[in-house]
This record gives sequence, structure tokens and C-alpha cells, in this order.
Amino acid sequence: MIQSRAVRESIADWYCQANGLKNTKLRTMSALSKGDTPGPEASITKVVSANKLQAIGNFGIDSLDMAGMLKTDDSDVHGFQGAWLGSPGLRIAGGTDEILRNIIAERVLGLPQDPRADKGVAYKDIPSGTSKD
Repeated sequence: MIQSRAVRESIADWYCQANGLKNTKLRTMSALSKGDTPGPEASITKVVSANKLQAIGNFGIDSLDMAGMLKTDDSDVHGFQGAWLGSPGLRIAGGTDEILRNIIAERVLGLPQDPRADKGVAYKDIPSGTSKD
């Protein structure tokens, strides 16, 4: 299995992501130790971690072929199943990937905000498409 180029590529990608996450977490801890509030690093950590967990779970299930989805008492198989089945919930909790990517784009990369027609309008005044008869 390790002779497969695709497997080695996946492992290398996860290794790079793990090191990037480690450094990002250190940056967050450094900010906290100085009394600062963490910036958008938490958004980066969540997006990368949840997607990595889903990819590893998917890889593990795929590598087990037809037995990948069988429920067994083997902790390794259950670990892959748990990672694959639980990761969508992690990707939604605390903000979806799209919201967090917008935060990263605006606060880290300095890109302009998306145009919003409702900016400065009270929520109760936003047209909802329902009639007020």
C-alpha cells in the first residue's frame, strides 16, 4: 500500500497540514500569553482540522475496500468510521467552512467583503418574500 504514489501523497499532505496546524496553534497560544485575543487563526485551524479528519476517515474506509463500512469491534476500523461520520458535524459546528473562509479572506488576506444589500438594515426590515396582509 505504501508503494502507491497516491497513498504517499496523502500522507505527505497530512504531515504538512499537521505541521501547519501546530504552528498556527502556537501562534494562538502566543497571542493568549501576551493578553491578546486570538485572531482568525482559530478559523484556519478549524477549517483545516475538520477537512483533514474527513479525508483521513475517507482514506481509511477506502483502504479497507468493501469491509470499510462494516461495523466491527476493531478499534482501528471504528476510528475510521467515527472520523468519517463525525467530521461533517465538526465542519458545521462553530461556523461552516464557507463562513470561516470568508473570515480568513477578509481578516488574513485583506480581501474586500462580499457586497451585502442588507448592510445597515435592521433584521426586522429585511424583505422576506412573505406578504404582510
